[in-house]
Amino acid sequence: MRSLVNGLLVASFATLVACGGDDKPAQDPSAMNTPAPPAPMSESKPATTDAKPVDSAMGGGTNAGSDTTTSPKPAEKPLTDAEIVAVTSTANNGEIDMANLATKTATNADVKNFAAMMITQHRDMETKGKALAAKAKITPADNDASTALKSDVQSTITSLKTQKGKDFDKAYMESQVKAHRDVLNLFDNKLLPNAQNGDLRTLLTDGRSHVAAHLAKAEEIQRKLDAAPAAPAAKPATTPAKK
Repeated sequence: MRSLVNGLLVASFATLVACGGDDKPAQDPSAMNTPAPPAPMSESKPATTDAKPVDSAMGGGTNAGSDTTTSPKPAEKPLTDAEIVAVTSTANNGEIDMANLATKTATNADVKNFAAMMITQHRDMETKGKALAAKAKITPADNDASTALKSDVQSTITSLKTQKGKDFDKAYMESQVKAHRDVLNLFDNKLLPNAQNGDLRTLLTDGRSHVAAHLAKAEEIQRKLDAAPAAPAAKPATTPAKK
C-alpha cells in the first residue's frame, strides 16, 4: 500500500516538472488569441512649404480681398466723316492764318516763301474739301480733335505776335514743324483709318502727301536758320576826343 502511494506521488511530481513547475495559473486561451491594441499614433502636424505669395490680382496673397486692379480706358470712338471734314478744315484754316501773319512779319526770304506756299496750297485743299462735303452732303461736325487743333493755332499765333525779326522766323518755322507733325499723325491714326466715303479717302490721301512735303520743307528751312551765324554785336558808338 505504501509503495502504491509513493508511486502516485512520484508520478504527480514528474507531471509537475514536465509542465515547468510554475505555480502561475494557466492563461485563458481566448486571451492568448486577442491581438494587442495598436500603440497610439502621435499627432502629426501638416507639412509646411515656403509657398510664394499668390498674385493679388488673382485674388490671393497678403493683399487678397483688396481691389488693386484699374479699369481699362474705354475704346476711343472712331471719327465720322463729318468729324473728319471738320478736322481737315480746321487744319487748313489754321495754316492760312499763321501764314498770313508770317508773310507780314518774317524777314528771311525762305520763311516768306514758305508762308506764301502755305496760303496757296492749304487754301486749295480747303476749297476741295468744301466741294466734296457739299457733293456728299456732309455737314462738318466739331469734335475733340478739331477743337484741340483750333486751340493750338490760337495759342501759337498769340505767341508769334510777340516775336520780331530773326526770332520770329525761327519761332514760326518751329511752329510749322510741330504743326505738320501733329497733323500727319492725325492723318495716319484718325482720319484715313476711319473715313468711309470713297471720295473723302482719296482727298485725304492727296492731302497727306502735301502735309508730308510741307513738313520736309519746314525742317529744311529750320536747319538753315539754326546753322546761320549770329549777327555780330554792334559796337558802341565812340565820340572823337576833343583837342
